[in-house]
Parts: sequence; structure tokens; C-alpha cells
Amino acid sequence: MLNRRTFLGFTGVLGSTLLQNNAFAASEAHNMEPLLAKPALDNSYWYLGHLLSVLLSAEKTGGLLALLKVTEIKGLEPPPHTHTREDELFYLLNGEIEFLVGGKTYKAASGDCMFLPRNIVHSFRVLTDQSDVVMLLTPGGFEKYFIEMSEKAPELKQPPRPSGPPDIPRLIATAKKYGIQFPTNPG
Repeated sequence: MLNRRTFLGFTGVLGSTLLQNNAFAASEAHNMEPLLAKPALDNSYWYLGHLLSVLLSAEKTGGLLALLKVTEIKGLEPPPHTHTREDELFYLLNGEIEFLVGGKTYKAASGDCMFLPRNIVHSFRVLTDQSDVVMLLTPGGFEKYFIEMSEKAPELKQPPRPSGPPDIPRLIATAKKYGIQFPTNPG
């Protein structure tokens, strides 16, 4: 449940991230319209066993940010990687996730917010069967990676678990296109 402390922490990180990118000034320059979004078939995808909804895209926010709702699944987490173009923020709606960021471990639970600055290697492990998260990417653009690597969700429910590993060469090439680096020795 969202309490005052969690809300203030979330908005503090969000606010400082947006200010760092001059988001408020940029949004005035773009003369953007307000947006209301929710998970729907037209913005939802099946990504490697996850249900993912792109609530706000860089295209809709003048490049300032992207906002996604993702159901993270235990055992289907990404390997250690580094974002070179965007910061990430995870807000856990439910479940527990252990983040490994720059050699430090953080355990996050429902209502917690985890900020992952760009250029720091990180990975995470879902500790519960699944965890629903809201993911903020700033600036936006990386949501295009997920769209490119996904199939449109035919329904708003969790896809079947993949029967085998993903196409690793395609995954690495696509991730590289969007500024993701994988350490040569993640151990």
C-alpha cells in the first residue's frame, strides 16, 4: 500500500530525475497535452514471458520519459547489464525483488522504489513468483527495445512461460542498438 513516506520517496526521486533532465522546462517548450493511460491491448506486449504495457512512450512525452507497467517473473530476469542512455526507476506494486547495483545489494518489497542511474551495471532477481512494477525510463526511448523484442499481447494476461532460451544474438544486437552494454565477465 502506498503510504506518505513511500509516496514522498517516490516523488522525490521522480522529481530529481525529471529536473536533472530539464523535463519540466522541456515539456513547456513542447506544449504537450495531458495524457491518461492504462494497460490496454493497443499498448501491451508479451516480452520473453512477461506482460508489459507501455503506458507513456517517448513519442507521447516529447522524449522526456517512458512509463511501463511490467509483470516481472521469477527465473526470467535479465543478466547484468548497463544502460548508457537512460536512468531507470522501479516502483514495486507487489512482490519482492533483489537488485544488484554497482556491487551493492538492495532488497525491495511492495511500495518500495528503486532508482538505477545510467552507466552502472545492474541486475535483479525476483524473490516472489512474480512482481508487478511500474518502470520509469528517463529520458524515454528504451521502451522501443521492448516493443522490438516482443509480440503484441493478444490478451491482458501473463503469457505462457518460454519453452526455451531467447534468441541471444538477436537480444544482444537489439539491446546494443538501444545503448545497453553487457559486461564481458558478469561474475
